[in-house]
Amino acid sequence: MKLGEEAAEYVSAKFIKPIKLEFEKVYFPYLLINKKRYAGLYWTNTKKHDKMDTKGIETVRRDNCILVQNVIETVLHKILIDRDIDAAQ
Repeated sequence: MKLGEEAAEYVSAKFIKPIKLEFEKVYFPYLLINKKRYAGLYWTNTKKHDKMDTKGIETVRRDNCILVQNVIETVLHKILIDRDIDAAQ
């Protein structure tokens, strides 16, 4: 997180005032599927991740059935939390 804050300060110094880049979130690992479609473990402290955050993926979309949501949620858990790609297949 410290590295992200330092990067924000460095980049902000290059911008013309009053533009400032703010450090917002840390995701690790981070799975970027497409524009506005991603999943990752959201961290606010260095001890343990807070939650698995998903955006635009079938787990958060309301136009999919519950079975699809559960399968995608399980696969993401295997990939992001367990870090077991083979089990996700």
